Amino acid sequence: MLRATLASLFALLLSLPALADPLWSGFYIGAHAGYAWGEASTSDDIKDWCSPGDTACINKYVGPFPFDVDGGFGGGTVGANWQHGPLVIGLEGDLGYMDLIGSRRTDSSNPTKYQTLEVEGGFYALAAGRVGFAWNHTLVYGKGGWAYYDGEATQTTTNPGFVTHGTGALYGWAYGGGIEQVIGNGWSLKGEYLHFDFDAAGGDQTGIEDGYVFDNTSDVDSDTVKLGINYKLGSGD
Repeated sequence: MLRATLASLFALLLSLPALADPLWSGFYIGAHAGYAWGEASTSDDIKDWCSPGDTACINKYVGPFPFDVDGGFGGGTVGANWQHGPLVIGLEGDLGYMDLIGSRRTDSSNPTKYQTLEVEGGFYALAAGRVGFAWNHTLVYGKGGWAYYDGEATQTTTNPGFVTHGTGALYGWAYGGGIEQVIGNGWSLKGEYLHFDFDAAGGDQTGIEDGYVFDNTSDVDSDTVKLGINYKLGSGD
């Protein structure tokens, strides 16, 4: 029933007469800035600590150890829209820098030492689709797509003799929505909320002398709000 209703609504929107000069159709470029906050989480793989033959210990992890992350971000935007009646469909890409940082301490196997869990800022990219409805100069839309974040997550010990290898880039998805308002001469302003959900990635601490590898995994989730300004290419009044 729901699928049939949505299909009928979509067909009705497409049956509406297309605008002679669609306000939202075309290519655009822009810039944005905002604030991000969320949580990182790290788990330690302790299977190498297990006694031989202890099958209950295989793939056993300690954690997760959560901690808060936050920071500002900003970058550029490119995209394209297609409008038919009030329906607007588009593709959009973001590229910028996100200073999403945070850290916490946890106990070490050596009671006189400790572990530091940390997430650092880095470049991010988003390739997403947009679907929205326009009322003259106002567009309300939903957005979702593939996300990349070059912010490294690490777990470092104060116990000497280990080299830390971080996660490297994180990959995942982002979804949310926003509202955009045309202000004239091809310019528009927007406000947008997105949730970033990055998949877990692995890191380790490697012994300098014996080569022993202590594995860990980290993931990051973040909510973001931003303001942006776009310019539709080739626009006049």
